[in-house]
Amino acid sequence: MKFFPSALRNRGRIWGQRPAHRLPTALSGASALLAVSLACVSNGIAATQAATLPKIHYTMRAHRFAVSDPGRDPDERSMAREVEWSYPVYSDTRDLAIPALNAWARHESLKLLFSKVGDEDQLNDTQVVAKAIASQDFLDSGIDQAVVRPDAALGRYRSVTDFSEMMGGTHPVHGLSVRLFSLDRRTEVEVATLFKPDDDGALRDLFDAQPEAACPDASFDWAQASLTAIDTLAFEYPYRPGRSLKDVDCSLLVIHGPAVKRLLKSPRSLTPEYQLVEDAR
Repeated sequence: MKFFPSALRNRGRIWGQRPAHRLPTALSGASALLAVSLACVSNGIAATQAATLPKIHYTMRAHRFAVSDPGRDPDERSMAREVEWSYPVYSDTRDLAIPALNAWARHESLKLLFSKVGDEDQLNDTQVVAKAIASQDFLDSGIDQAVVRPDAALGRYRSVTDFSEMMGGTHPVHGLSVRLFSLDRRTEVEVATLFKPDDDGALRDLFDAQPEAACPDASFDWAQASLTAIDTLAFEYPYRPGRSLKDVDCSLLVIHGPAVKRLLKSPRSLTPEYQLVEDAR
């Protein structure tokens, strides 16, 4: 599966697990050994906590297909574009809100795949792929990735991250946004609505205090924000052309601690915290 760097980082973490503590950059001798030991203990505790969390299972419906434009110059017709379209299907059918969640997640993926969603919601996956291959608008769009992946599950809320990639000019154009679904309301809600009115700018002050806030792409944008734990607010940014490997940390900014929890309207509504588990199809 092809993902840009920020998504690769997410695929490697345990969903619902708090961020690992970072090591200082300039340590030596006994201090470095102690720091490593403490970090290992901390990460081990985090992994143990994640392992004891209640689990929510899902599978990914993944489709990969090639499209080519017959109207192109004959020399370019063989240059097919590989497309990936994926979305999650949550497995807990005992919850009456799960069908609405699954329909919403699929609809989000269709919004990434097509510029406008018409009757695609009524089509099965095979028909959607056939329509994309036959659509001149889709061929012209340059879309080669439309992926929705689960991000977190807290209480009666489920969040997903939308990834998209579109071929354009010299470099592909990447998109990334976080969506939040309320099982009780059976509809999408804004992450910002989980927090108290932030008139004094407390959240923004916490954001600005992070080293990554100095990155060119970093901005306090609720569309990039995900509440990954009751005390952790993560901001993730899409890959930008020209960003070197040493700047990869600029794709993720995390605010973690009791200050985040204190600013929530109803922390109790966000419990329990779940570990998301992807099952093989």
